[in-house]
Amino acid sequence: SVLLLLSSLYSAEASVFRKARETVVDAAAPALALFAGPINAVQGAVGDIRDYFNVLKQNEALRQENAELRQWMNEALALRETVASYEMLHAYYAPPAVRPINAIVIGESNDAFSHSMLVNVGSDEGVSHGQAVIDPSGLVGRIVDVGKAASRILLLTDVQSRVPVYIEGADVEGLLVGRTKARPAVTFTKSSEPVIFEPGQRVLTSGAGGVLPRGLPVGVVAEDRKGEAIVELYANYARTRLVRVLNYKFPTVEPDEVATPSDGAAQPEASSSSASPSNEETRTVQPTPQAVTPVTPASAAAPRPVRTEEEALPEEVED
Repeated sequence: SVLLLLSSLYSAEASVFRKARETVVDAAAPALALFAGPINAVQGAVGDIRDYFNVLKQNEALRQENAELRQWMNEALALRETVASYEMLHAYYAPPAVRPINAIVIGESNDAFSHSMLVNVGSDEGVSHGQAVIDPSGLVGRIVDVGKAASRILLLTDVQSRVPVYIEGADVEGLLVGRTKARPAVTFTKSSEPVIFEPGQRVLTSGAGGVLPRGLPVGVVAEDRKGEAIVELYANYARTRLVRVLNYKFPTVEPDEVATPSDGAAQPEASSSSASPSNEETRTVQPTPQAVTPVTPASAAAPRPVRTEEEALPEEVED
């Protein structure tokens, strides 16, 4: 009975509280509906602001990644250009006597008086004075100063540059003279016959003077100006970064090589004896120098005679 009484009281209170809650909800519903719009708008704005800052962080991260990727892309492009330049350099087939030395341009001087470049190879790598320097297009210049780890190249446009060349197809040789503010020109020696050449003909090194190898491409004839061939160089100095120094030695004939017989060929003794004179015949008799006796003045005292051992020995025995 007690339990039934308590349960009835609880159900009565629950129904009373339920009605009160329902009454409050009904009364607050219009107010909640009125404020729900602004609250939702504020929450949406806060969410948008949070998303905005998240987007800014992501954008900054993407910018950093883009900068890193751009740096890698630039390095990849530079490496691709370097590899292509090396491939073009290796496409040049040098004569057997030439040992190319790869080099990188580390400095240049292009003022009103001199045109030169500095490379990162020197005597330690085999570079010496006068060697030719080429790039993938053609002749760049020649070595004029050599250090242990660096060398200076005198460009073809320098006023002091003089390179023996010939014009292919015209069969004429001349001297390529550098012009500081203009293209170099090929000057010819004065002769009775006129020199005939045409624009577009190739200019190559002639090898005269024993300095540069023959056949290195220099450029093409651009125009005929008062008997001189103005040359458009193959080398583009503004883009020259990788070069090759040609370690070239001109072949020479040694006198010993001419006199020495070929291997395996034995010469007869008779021919060798007849061809070469004997030692007695080739011996030169030198005159025997005569002793010069100095003249002693009369006033000078005569020197004391010196006794030899044979003269002194008997006296010692007699004693």
